[in-house]
Amino acid sequence: MLLPVSDPTRTGKARAFLRDGFSDYVAARVLLLDNLPQQGAILSSTALEKCAKAFIALRGEKVAKTHLKPEHWEALLAHDANAQTLFDNDFVQLNQRVYGMRYTGDLPNGFNLVIASREFLAELDHMVSIIVSALKIYENGQRQKSFFEKANARGDDRVLRENHTIIGPSKSLFIALRPQLVYEVRRDAKRGLVEVTYSTREPAKVAGFLRPGLQPTGDGRSVEFSHWPVSPPDGSADYGIIVSESG
Repeated sequence: MLLPVSDPTRTGKARAFLRDGFSDYVAARVLLLDNLPQQGAILSSTALEKCAKAFIALRGEKVAKTHLKPEHWEALLAHDANAQTLFDNDFVQLNQRVYGMRYTGDLPNGFNLVIASREFLAELDHMVSIIVSALKIYENGQRQKSFFEKANARGDDRVLRENHTIIGPSKSLFIALRPQLVYEVRRDAKRGLVEVTYSTREPAKVAGFLRPGLQPTGDGRSVEFSHWPVSPPDGSADYGIIVSESG
């Protein structure tokens, strides 16, 4: 994909972005696996932003100090148009959107997203594996191992734990292997900000990372979740759903 680059100025800047991006990636994995999908997704966004900026730095171009934008991925696609088929563009757009959740009080009316923790983690690991295989940095004629490769070699559990790109199974089997936590948020003029968090064993009702969450129903008095919540063993109506609502 990306041609080898050995210019010390360009590689130095790229490695700095990759180092910071890898740290955010590790933190995102820990949070997603420890049932903090909102916080994990925010760090995923900054991780992908910094990794994408590494491509721009390797091209010798000035890197703007902005959060994840569509143009960041153009640096990857400029080297291989087929890269578009290797990652899910909806996942990139979701990561762009979650950045706004740093301040939920500032979210605009109409803001809406869904984060399903295992699905999100599986795609994040897949994206990082693409980036690692795409970036080739050389110093003194030798290819430098990525931070990801070094963590894998030393057995870093923060990277290896439930990483389907390293230990398997396939992405789809990984998602279905055990229940996942789902976080949904929507802000509108009628209800204000509404957030729900619940567990599910079922696939999403609508495919794709940009699926609607807390979708208002026809009567306007209730909303529909993106997944079917897990039913409790005693058959009660309490699904263990945590709801936060503010006008």
